[in-house]
Amino acid sequence: MAFCDIRFTRNQRKRLHRYVMLGVSVSLLIGIALFLMGLFVSFTITTKLKLEERNLFELVFKTLSLYGLYVFVHNLFGLKLCHNYFRYAEGASMNLRLFVWSLVGSFVVFVGCFMASICFSTADRLAVQLRQNLVEGMKGYFTDLAWKKKIDKMQVQMQCCGIDSSDDWHTTYWLQREFLVLDSPDILRYAKLDGRVTPPVVPWSCCRIDVKGPCYHDPLQLPNPEQNSTYESLNARGCFTAMKTVLNGTLYSAAVLIAFLFVLQISVCVASRFDFTAARNAVALGDRRASAPGWLYGRLDFGLASGPNLCQIDRKYSGRGDSLIDLKPLVYSSDAE
Repeated sequence: MAFCDIRFTRNQRKRLHRYVMLGVSVSLLIGIALFLMGLFVSFTITTKLKLEERNLFELVFKTLSLYGLYVFVHNLFGLKLCHNYFRYAEGASMNLRLFVWSLVGSFVVFVGCFMASICFSTADRLAVQLRQNLVEGMKGYFTDLAWKKKIDKMQVQMQCCGIDSSDDWHTTYWLQREFLVLDSPDILRYAKLDGRVTPPVVPWSCCRIDVKGPCYHDPLQLPNPEQNSTYESLNARGCFTAMKTVLNGTLYSAAVLIAFLFVLQISVCVASRFDFTAARNAVALGDRRASAPGWLYGRLDFGLASGPNLCQIDRKYSGRGDSLIDLKPLVYSSDAE
């Protein structure tokens, strides 16, 4: 008894084997891509947040990096395995090793599909936490040296300013009263009823690096502040927009790659099964280069000895005489598969 048996010629087996090797190679490259994407976001976003606030980001993107690394290693072993079984299909335990590799690979991509399904909700949660961290960092810009260094580094490297725009610095209480001359008429204009002062001043790190001229990040110190345009010399894009673009781009790309990996892994599992059994059956029929049937599950698999023997199955395709059944006795132990 053979489930879904198909006859393959020598050239068809070689072509099928190339497809299997190509599929495993593409899966290997996807693993590398997922690994590098996780590392990239870890360095571009999580390093710009304070250590105690990076838990969710590190959990998500370290998991993505580890998943990509495992996919890479798994398919690296798969390349070696597929190369071996095509040339030594009669090798001891080759059937079992291919089955275990396919089973583990299928389990891994099912886990990946679960990861991909939560990428969208995870992106929303990370965006909320990212905005909260940026607000906290802007408030602590002058009182916390660690935050000041991180905010300045982020705004310079990503060429951004504030959360959504530079106006966020004008509405955030980041300049404490002790740093301001409170009896100045310019300062008093921006004083709130609760005593807070929010003048239209932004940190120097908001300045555009491509502008050939002075940066008006502090118009209150200019001779004629009303006549100078602050926005032309400042980065127009908010840091939240810049970081969210990287965040969503990575998560959504990872979801697409994992979905493609799932389809690819299932296809490779099926194709490698046909590839291996056809190569093994050709050896069992006495001619490694001859055509032979291949299947997903059937005679010689894990000690199965019921139903038609291999020569009878082969005769169904070749139309050869009954005497061919006696050409080679098909008595195999499970270790010789």
